[in-house]
Amino acid sequence: RSIINGNWAIDRPGKYEGGGTMFTYKRPNEISSTAGESFLAEGPTNEILDVYMIHQQPNPGVHYEYVIMGTNAINPQVPPHRRPASCGPLFTSVNNPLTNRERVMRSHVTITLGLQGPNSLVPPAPQSPRRSRDHNWKQLGTTECSTTCGKGSQYPVFRCVNRNTHKEVPESYCDSSMKPTPEEEPCNIFPCPAFWDIGEWSECSKTCGLGMQHRQVLCRQVYANRSLTVQPYRCQHLEKPETTSTCQLKICSEWQIRTDWTSCSVPCGVGQRTRDVKCVSNIGDVVDDEECNMKLRPNDIENCDMGPCAKSWFLTDWSERVSVTAG
Repeated sequence: RSIINGNWAIDRPGKYEGGGTMFTYKRPNEISSTAGESFLAEGPTNEILDVYMIHQQPNPGVHYEYVIMGTNAINPQVPPHRRPASCGPLFTSVNNPLTNRERVMRSHVTITLGLQGPNSLVPPAPQSPRRSRDHNWKQLGTTECSTTCGKGSQYPVFRCVNRNTHKEVPESYCDSSMKPTPEEEPCNIFPCPAFWDIGEWSECSKTCGLGMQHRQVLCRQVYANRSLTVQPYRCQHLEKPETTSTCQLKICSEWQIRTDWTSCSVPCGVGQRTRDVKCVSNIGDVVDDEECNMKLRPNDIENCDMGPCAKSWFLTDWSERVSVTAG
């Protein structure tokens, strides 16, 4: 049986009951933080708890602490004159980070929290003398339920009352040693309504221009202080949030035409003309052409037709007159 993140499901940060104690589970923002996950329990636990760590990158190590009851623990309710002459420490603290093992993909750690020592029991303080039998303890209602749904807890409230009139009187009229110990009672045991649990957006798929990002959306339901993943149909009464979205971190570099077309290279017929085309970043700097989309590059050279060249006879002046004498 798993307490947190079982069956390959990711639980939300919060409080989870298990092992006879309450665990506080913390998980930082998955994108903006580099801190790891953590959980804390005040204890004591009533069973051995196994902690499994699965990581996809080099093992960052595990930092853990626990406390144990000392052999000569002092009960703060015992008067000083009843305490032992010499006592050991109340708690022992251990701070031992595990060594990194980059090739280990699954680490197993067993942690037992709040273990009590064998000699930690101290006789209770003597009770005050019995009061008048004209008064007794009576249950007058219960405390407010800890939750509005999903199995909460409440406790009976005992008051000192007159046996005959049943009217409440000061507690000093009753024998404190006879006051019943309030025991936890379940309340509001019906499940809470299911809800969509929305995760963090992933990083944008592109560093510039239009990209895509994703997030996990799970149907969850709270019961007995635990948030459980349930079938999506239980959330069908609610509109499901989007799991994908477009994103754009910045505008990518673009092509810019820096000059007009030059004159045609020939006075007549078909020639060529050119212009200056540059790739410019989103801050105005000229960058390599590879930074821009080559498929969208404007032409920087093209043919130009200046019309047909003239095709006609050209005449020159006559030469000087030449006399020919026949012989």
